[in-house]
Amino acid sequence: MRHVLHAEGFGLRLRPVQMEDAAFIVWLRNQDYVKGKVGDSAPDVASQRKWLEAYFQQEGDFYFLLETAAGTPLGTNGLYDLSGDTAEWGRYIIRPTVSAALPCCLLTYDLAFRELKLRELLARCVSTNLAVHSLCRKLGFRQSGTKSAGQIIGGEPVDMVHFTLNAGNWLRARERVLPLAQFAEAKIKEWEESVPECKINY
Repeated sequence: MRHVLHAEGFGLRLRPVQMEDAAFIVWLRNQDYVKGKVGDSAPDVASQRKWLEAYFQQEGDFYFLLETAAGTPLGTNGLYDLSGDTAEWGRYIIRPTVSAALPCCLLTYDLAFRELKLRELLARCVSTNLAVHSLCRKLGFRQSGTKSAGQIIGGEPVDMVHFTLNAGNWLRARERVLPLAQFAEAKIKEWEESVPECKINY
């Protein structure tokens, strides 16, 4: 099921990551605005390919690539550690110049709560990643705690803030943010048309 789970909407496509996405993933995860905000990343394409080979053998793990309808890659997202009716949301990284955050999350959470029939999503965010904290709250997550030195990134311990989102809160939040996601569709199209080199700049 992991390899066929996908969604389309807002001029975007959320599809399973493929081996040929390795170069984009390495480029994206090693951007300065990402470093220190997510777990350690593969330093090169060969290492990323090796990681993906292991990933493709796992169950209960959905790693997505977000792209425009025309195929321009915009970011990644994921649902993993599925256990019963609960999973963790993560691997969320979007190009900073494109307004795709809300549409990406709507597509992902609809898959979680509608397709996978989950009851709850969990999220663990680096304490300094305030932009994602704000996004979580906008999308209906509730902060459930903080774990000091909860993860090692770049050889250094970082505090992790924990959030939870249940199906009911998501439905209410979805209604609030849907108009913003729909508005973002036009902005994404404008971005793609104005930056033709975005297809090859990684």
